[in-house]
Amino acid sequence: MLLDIIASFAIAVLSGLGIGSGGLLVIYLTLYAGMPQLRAQGINLVFFLFSAGASMLAHLSRRKLIAPLCILLITSGLPGALIGASLASLLPAALLRKLFGAFLITAGAITLTKRDKSRATFGVFHNDTHNNR
Repeated sequence: MLLDIIASFAIAVLSGLGIGSGGLLVIYLTLYAGMPQLRAQGINLVFFLFSAGASMLAHLSRRKLIAPLCILLITSGLPGALIGASLASLLPAALLRKLFGAFLITAGAITLTKRDKSRATFGVFHNDTHNNR
């Protein structure tokens, strides 16, 4: 149980740093705790709500969020999340685990090979008055 507390704390710290902590928690729950993939993903979603909520408050207090972009991403992401959750419950656990692993490897490879674009824009949502770091 102590290891679970330490792992969740460390993963929440990484979440606050903007690192994809959801994948880390799923990996911890499936590999260390031996939890089935779909259950680990469900627990991850609950965990993420609270860790991301705390991180969001910090970002809001520092005015790091662009409201129109957030609204756009939320409204377009909600239907995708519903479809994804429905698909996850229909897929065999072994396939779900392989897809999850392939996604993590692909995301990691892109992150490692991508050039730093600290001035990246989001179309009309770019705002020169904000430091987007």
